[in-house]
Amino acid sequence: MPNAKDIVYHVEYDRISRAIEKALLEGMNASFLALSRLVRGKLSTAGSGRLYRIGKGKRKGRNLRARGMHRASAPGYPPAVDTGRLRSSFITDQLGSWKYGFASITTNEGRVVLNYGSSVVYAPVLEYGSNRVAARPYLRPSMEVFENNVEKIFAVAFERVFRTGGE
Repeated sequence: MPNAKDIVYHVEYDRISRAIEKALLEGMNASFLALSRLVRGKLSTAGSGRLYRIGKGKRKGRNLRARGMHRASAPGYPPAVDTGRLRSSFITDQLGSWKYGFASITTNEGRVVLNYGSSVVYAPVLEYGSNRVAARPYLRPSMEVFENNVEKIFAVAFERVFRTGGE
């Protein structure tokens, strides 16, 4: 029996470990969703480049594509939406691999890595350019914004988990 002067601490390591794991998972998922929103936002901008005909279309179509037209993006700006295929290839439902797009959390040399991207064939050409197409970056600018906010995202996740007792 401890004396009245003794201070006794009971540390529940398992409970703390579970809370940290839960906070990390919440932080990774919140980070994944934040990055996905940034990328999809970049891929939702209207083009600011040349307007040209891509097909027959209808005179009173509801959008440029229905009218047989497309407004390209200017070099250096995110790609303009045409069909929306690239934008929809960045899936945010769950972590894993899919036919279109991918996202996974892995560990590499003690670091937690979030892998995120698109399996659309022309995605790298738009991001980095080629000898025929100027780069229209959308992922790198999103990553710059994301990297500035990732610590805040994890801080919110840890605060939420530990404020509720980690359960």
